[in-house]
Amino acid sequence: MFSDIASRGALTGAPESRSYPARFEVRKLANGKVELQGYASTFEQPYTMYDMFGEYSEKVRSGAFGKTITDNADVAYLSNHEGLTMARTASGSLRLSEDSTGLMTVATVNTARTDVRDLVTAVEDGDVDQMSFGFRIVRQEWSPDYDERALVELNLDRGDVSAVNFGANPATSVSAVRAFRSMKPAKLQRMAIDIREGNTLDTATLETLSRMVAALATDEEARSAAPKPAENDAAEVLQAAAYVETLRLLHEHDQESRAS
Repeated sequence: MFSDIASRGALTGAPESRSYPARFEVRKLANGKVELQGYASTFEQPYTMYDMFGEYSEKVRSGAFGKTITDNADVAYLSNHEGLTMARTASGSLRLSEDSTGLMTVATVNTARTDVRDLVTAVEDGDVDQMSFGFRIVRQEWSPDYDERALVELNLDRGDVSAVNFGANPATSVSAVRAFRSMKPAKLQRMAIDIREGNTLDTATLETLSRMVAALATDEEARSAAPKPAENDAAEVLQAAAYVETLRLLHEHDQESRAS
């Protein structure tokens, strides 16, 4: 059921991302190379997440990346999850490891590229001081009331670690925003209609909605436009419908802005 909070426990295999302060270190190497070092994730540090049911607490368990690192996950180093790969585990220019703090990344980048020079300058100036990583959940643990989640094992293969402009709120999902921007308003409106009419939503639709709401819930303007959580199921459905309608309107505004 859409209104059943236990659905939080379902593993969908969808790509997700989380962001953290990076603690960057920059080392100049020979031949125009620079080494960027920082933590893309920290262990056992709870943070607040949002979905269609409201807030919950989440943390990354120590050792969550052990298996994916051992399995030689193919991971790219990017800026804001976009653009050409700056470093990559497959080529040896990106090294990933775990320690007691979290997921350490060491990227050897080439400043012969203008995008790399721009990133290094932004890091040195302190304008970029966050990191984010893209992953899929393999194993998780929820508290009995579904208010707390621990990410026990994560898969980084075909994902990325990125230096990002603003990543302080780990609920921000770049993949969700990308998916949202590519959606036609008619599809979002159809989702809202299905929710309002109480129609059964398939797993893919629920996952899309949940990820989009999670991204939206960190936006102050959108959050102020959404109704407060309610006690009964009918009100929860209306709340979700309002979120989707807000998404549709934001999407239309975004498209108009891009066209102008």
